[in-house]
Amino acid sequence: MNLSKLFTAFLLSALAASHPLLERDELQERAQFQKTGFIIDQHNRARDLMIALEKTERQDAKFRESLSADCAHADRIVQNIRQKEMKTIWNLNNGSFAGEMFALARPKIANTTLWKVVQRMPKGALLHAHLSAMLPYNTLLSSVISVEGMLFKTTKTIGTAEGRLASQPTFLPPNSATVSQWADIASANYTGQVVTVKTAIDQFPGGEPAFREFIMSKLVLAPDVAIQHELGVDEIWRRFQPLFGTAGTMLTYEPVVRSFWRNLFDELAKDRISWVEIRSGGSAGKLVQTGASTSDDNDGEKWWRLMEEELAYFKGKHNETLETNATLAPFYGARVIWADQRSKPTDQILAKANVSCAGMKSALEMKATFSELFSGYDLVSQEDLGRTLLDLAPELLWFQQEAKEKNLTMPFFFHAGETLGDGNSTDLNLFDAVLLGTRRIGHGFSLYKHPELIHAVKKNNIMVEVCPISNEVLQLATDILHHPLPAMIAHGVTTAISNDDPAMLGQDAAGLSYDFYQEIVKDYGVAYGG
Repeated sequence: MNLSKLFTAFLLSALAASHPLLERDELQERAQFQKTGFIIDQHNRARDLMIALEKTERQDAKFRESLSADCAHADRIVQNIRQKEMKTIWNLNNGSFAGEMFALARPKIANTTLWKVVQRMPKGALLHAHLSAMLPYNTLLSSVISVEGMLFKTTKTIGTAEGRLASQPTFLPPNSATVSQWADIASANYTGQVVTVKTAIDQFPGGEPAFREFIMSKLVLAPDVAIQHELGVDEIWRRFQPLFGTAGTMLTYEPVVRSFWRNLFDELAKDRISWVEIRSGGSAGKLVQTGASTSDDNDGEKWWRLMEEELAYFKGKHNETLETNATLAPFYGARVIWADQRSKPTDQILAKANVSCAGMKSALEMKATFSELFSGYDLVSQEDLGRTLLDLAPELLWFQQEAKEKNLTMPFFFHAGETLGDGNSTDLNLFDAVLLGTRRIGHGFSLYKHPELIHAVKKNNIMVEVCPISNEVLQLATDILHHPLPAMIAHGVTTAISNDDPAMLGQDAAGLSYDFYQEIVKDYGVAYGG
């Protein structure tokens, strides 16, 4: 007998016991209003049984049952802190509440005791994050500014508010373009000439602080925009997607990229993350080596070899620190999920690296060269406006066959169900993802609407990479309270909390603490004990 049948049998038995056949005299006597008594007791027992049986289907049921005494005690302490701060930090009749929009909650979070607890909490693995949107941009911008000779241009003059709003800035490696000796980026006559970053800062009205503020406005979705849920999904993506353009130009020169990796791994380790899988790869990004003026034909390979070098360096350094500092969590490593733009046409999806793109053939080449570094393949960008997995099925099935023939293990980790739709083409990507054998599902926001699909996901041990703050900021949920993660957990779906694009979406932190905090503070069902 399966669990649902067992549940039904117990429930019917309990309900039958709650309402036994009564003699006429007994029925008349019991018709009087009662707050206690046999019938009420039977109802309460049936209720307790129903709740207990439902809890056995939760994702974390066995984990909760196996908690040690110390862990259970720690969970009670955290819940007590949470309950206290509900009264002292949140719910003060000022419109603020636990689980409110992240952009509104963020300034208050740092003042809570629960935040300090969450920061010290081991996070395990970060399984869903996009490379150029992970490290806080103030840190990355500092690296760019500190490297001698870095270049800069923008599409409009920054001398007026209108120009600054409309302009799209670009960073370039030293010696990679001709530097104009007379251009002034604040002049009305400026038309996109290249200057050094140092010159751009000197010419910018307000100097370096104003320059930084301007660049940050082109990299981070502003808090006042993040809370405008009347904009809708398509409009917020229209504002969000261009941010990757400027961010990508900052990661083209070897000294900056090395600094990026060291800072990123350090931030993750400090947040007690022990493993990370990063989506990247399917762009035409070029790595210019130190002292060179252009990249060479092997730039893709050099990019990932540089990552391997920095990862090995950081792990060695971190492990040495672990020997003297037991409060740190171990850092086991990082892998890359090759990610192509889902909007690409077939020829670009299949392509080897060239001047404009890199696709499936490049992914397989990189896997063959860096067998331990690359873990799988995905398709990214706005799911609602991109090609569906059904449309991409011929390319994806070709990819599977090619990987098999080359004896390469390159499974799928698909973005799917990142939508408000129910039965539309984006929502149905979930079915194709499962049928194509995806190991994990990125976001899976609409999964809770599909009982049969939930069964298939559980049967095939498919994990859902849940990104609560990202889903809120990108307008799938009005706030964390309306996110379907608790529903997934209740239905027994294996989930992992991730942060998606934390640098772009207002977290200003590479780690998972903000997403963990928002889930723990708003819901007793998601906490230390589960």
